[in-house]
Amino acid sequence: MKRVAIAVASLGLMLSVPAAFADNAPAQPQAAAAVPGSETNLKIAVVDMRMVIDNSPQMKAAADSLRKEFKPRQDKIVAAQQALQKDQDKLKRDGSVMSQSDSDALQAQIGTESRDLQRMQEDYMQDLRTAQQTAMQSFLTSVDAVVQKMTQKNGYDLILRRDTVAYASPRTDITQQVIAALNQK
Repeated sequence: MKRVAIAVASLGLMLSVPAAFADNAPAQPQAAAAVPGSETNLKIAVVDMRMVIDNSPQMKAAADSLRKEFKPRQDKIVAAQQALQKDQDKLKRDGSVMSQSDSDALQAQIGTESRDLQRMQEDYMQDLRTAQQTAMQSFLTSVDAVVQKMTQKNGYDLILRRDTVAYASPRTDITQQVIAALNQK
């Protein structure tokens, strides 16, 4: 119990000491995009990766390529879904007038079609995810190369993703330059 009280008292003291001196402390320079006259003359930029992904020709081409590559499998899944639905409708509509053996055979066929469809969908989704991840990794490698070149060319000390910062001045945003550099590739 004593340890808890000591820990709470220590924590309270640590929190109150900086607050007591905060009014008298000189303002600390904030790291900002090339702040002239500050002690830390950091050149910082931000990149909106969502905008880069949405507007880059490489990602548009990758998405088109994936659509073309996976379209036949998607069509096959749709056809299997339609066949399954047709058989289910037939069983529902004609099940009461079918012989028991015909009804059992149709139910077995529906079960097989359902399992095959589920397997096709799972394989499709797994293959699509893998292809998307591969395309994204390739794209991010290209973006990284562009950012590295911009860092060296423009002397940036720090480049952050826009979604990781609470606020960034528009003058620190180099998203359009990154997109323009990707367009030249």
